[in-house]
Amino acid sequence: MKLSNILLSSAVIAALTLTGCGSDSSTPPVAGGTPTDALTGTISANKTLTADKTWLLDGQVKVADGVTLTIEPGTTVAGKTGTDAWLMVLPGAKIMAEGTAAKPILFTSQEAVDDEAEAASQWGGLTIIGNSDNDQTTTYEVDDTTEAGTGNASSGSLKYVTINNSGIAVEENKEINGLSLFGVSASTTVENITINRSGDDGIEIWGGSVNFKDIKIDGAKDDSFDTDSGWTGTVDGLTITNSTKAGIEMSGTTVGTYKNVNITIDSPASEGGIYFKAGDGETIGGKFENVVINYNSTAKGAMAVTGTFDNTNTTMTNVTFTGSNTAIVAKTSPDDDAAAAEVKAIFDGQ
Repeated sequence: MKLSNILLSSAVIAALTLTGCGSDSSTPPVAGGTPTDALTGTISANKTLTADKTWLLDGQVKVADGVTLTIEPGTTVAGKTGTDAWLMVLPGAKIMAEGTAAKPILFTSQEAVDDEAEAASQWGGLTIIGNSDNDQTTTYEVDDTTEAGTGNASSGSLKYVTINNSGIAVEENKEINGLSLFGVSASTTVENITINRSGDDGIEIWGGSVNFKDIKIDGAKDDSFDTDSGWTGTVDGLTITNSTKAGIEMSGTTVGTYKNVNITIDSPASEGGIYFKAGDGETIGGKFENVVINYNSTAKGAMAVTGTFDNTNTTMTNVTFTGSNTAIVAKTSPDDDAAAAEVKAIFDGQ
């Protein structure tokens, strides 16, 4: 039975009404259906989402400072259709979403739960605003009033989490990704994450030092793994397929570490398997180890470069290109030719 039918039937039978900011309104089990709870507003006290029901995000839901949101293994959280639903964990709050290989936690759309066609941009996504100093960006791009905290407090743990059908624009040039991490510290755990069909980036990171392990991103409509504004963490185990734009895009003065990466790009709109995208006054670099880029687009190349490349802080070890296009290119030639030549020199010198 569809969630919409469950909610309607329950409202008629029990005359239930959502109450208060951050409240949840339970609907009783319906024959042949699934019991459902709706989440709205701000969650202002510790809360556990249990696996015996589907939890429905109704609009933007925030987890307040000092509050821990715990999600049991096997739980489904769905974004309510037509509400621009998304979940934001604020500085000082924690999300403990620790699934298992046998019982992963699923974030998805109401359409998917209702057995309708799944597609990108059916709901927002999961956003964590952390506690790590951020040296370039003062506010999260989608919520201009929210600043990262300071220090290195943990924002919680994400393990065996799947995020499907996400990525919406809340206004022009302000999009929500599958997973957005702003100023999140290395004391936060992010591992065994799968993201399918994001309408924007699969994962985007602004600053912080959060590390990643065993990440899979498929079908992102923009970049798959996008790092910005001084991120200094490590991703160990990253598989990217069916990305529309760049596999990995780096902007801001950012030097991350990338290990055990496999990228496959076929899109005619691609901006490169790895795209070093430095703006004015920025330098982009990274440490790359055991990276395979299977690049089959004629749009750019296995690597593309804009702006100033940080050859001092960049190393490549066992980085290989396969596919029909193995070029390292300047994205806007000839202005970026020198930077592309520096990238090629490091690649050739492995």
